[in-house]
Amino acid sequence: MQDIFISTLSPQQATEKSTLKRKNVTHYSLINQKFVADLDALISIKQRGFRFGDGIFETCKIFDGIIYDYEAHEARLIMGLKALQISASIVNLKEDSYHLIKKNQIKNGSLRISISRGIGSNGYLPQEKILPLIVIEALEEEKITTPNQRASKEAGIAQTKIIVGISKIKALRKSRIIQKCKTMQGLNYILAKINAKKSGHFDDILLSEDGYISEGSSANVFWVKNNKIFTPSIKCDMLLGTIRKKVLEKFPLKINLVEARPSSLISADEVFLTNANFLVVAVDELIIGSKKVKLQKTISNLVLQWLEEDIKKYCNNQNLIRRK
Repeated sequence: MQDIFISTLSPQQATEKSTLKRKNVTHYSLINQKFVADLDALISIKQRGFRFGDGIFETCKIFDGIIYDYEAHEARLIMGLKALQISASIVNLKEDSYHLIKKNQIKNGSLRISISRGIGSNGYLPQEKILPLIVIEALEEEKITTPNQRASKEAGIAQTKIIVGISKIKALRKSRIIQKCKTMQGLNYILAKINAKKSGHFDDILLSEDGYISEGSSANVFWVKNNKIFTPSIKCDMLLGTIRKKVLEKFPLKINLVEARPSSLISADEVFLTNANFLVVAVDELIIGSKKVKLQKTISNLVLQWLEEDIKKYCNNQNLIRRK
């Protein structure tokens, strides 16, 4: 029986197909270590990542041709493969990613790594010894001048004012292993993001099933009160983001790990969100019920400035290593 394949292109990318052809521009992805033009890239409808969300992914930031904090993303991929019991080799993943960045001539942008368990199912049960699918994409970033503009573009909203509310969608309880990796199953995050956009918000904060502040739909949450920084503890069922980890381990000010109710945000001086794509974005306005809280940005901006310096140091060091 002939297999059926579906395009890896989004509808927006598909509409750009004729334009790219006219400009004679070819953009590539890596599919199991083979360069494939994006316009010709196909995956089987039998892929378990497509059928069941049976896989993991990572999104990394590219600065000046360097994958920022690659080691943290690789470590999370390894944990994810172990947690989902997927036998995929990623020993060549770093060099493959750099080959793709070079081929697509990406200076600043994002790298997405997706790993599906492969083809072979007896219902939910995967067949044994199936070949995983590893897809690497390297995408150029549009010229965006401020973190708020970058964040607003990711959220699909026009305004650059960052408004955040409280989501009706709950953060799912996670095992400690699953909490440390990004699986392809993210329906609660998708619904939270859809609802936030309908409300005109950049994002909404999900609460844990116990009612504690947990996370944004695609970001970790921090807040500031009296010059003290707080973020939810691991008990609050959030995904442990790589930028969160970086801030916790290396930012010079102490970060307090807490189980806190939404009322803590009402009295906060600042709230900021972190993820690997927009890095740090300060919230301008927080909406909780009928309350609208205007927020400051002093420490939020300090965190962003510190992180930008860390990125420069990391990229300079990686450039020296890669030139040897």
